[in-house]
Amino acid sequence: MEYETIQIRKIEGACGLCEEYSEKNSTSPPKIAILSCEGACARGEVSRRAANLVAHSLAKEETVRICLGGAFTKNTGQRNLVRRAERCLAIEGCFVSCASRMMQGVLPDLNPEVILADTLYEESLPFGIDEVSDETFSAYARQVAEKVVTKYVHK
Repeated sequence: MEYETIQIRKIEGACGLCEEYSEKNSTSPPKIAILSCEGACARGEVSRRAANLVAHSLAKEETVRICLGGAFTKNTGQRNLVRRAERCLAIEGCFVSCASRMMQGVLPDLNPEVILADTLYEESLPFGIDEVSDETFSAYARQVAEKVVTKYVHK
């Protein structure tokens, strides 16, 4: 298997808000960790919104939303939420599967359940988010989120 090697500059300190959220959601039993594509394209926007709906609305008690940037770039609370999660769901915008691949780069034994959001709604979306209405994003994100909760969270 081929790999890319990257270097991420370390920083001192951590985001206090992120660490407070991580501490609050470090429950027993652990919640299901929800990763998401955070891409700048329309498919990534659907994925991001769906992940937020799952973790902050539809399955709030069972799941925790992971800050991908925080978990990937710093070995603190967000990464610990992923480490200790019994299960990890990665709602990906497309087949490139950035969220799950990034996290496997820092947690090689991570085996997330990958959900390709763009296969869960009808229309093929363009790249640009300015080409899609807010109503369309909301409708597709809800479709994806409801399917994720039904098939993966409340299975």
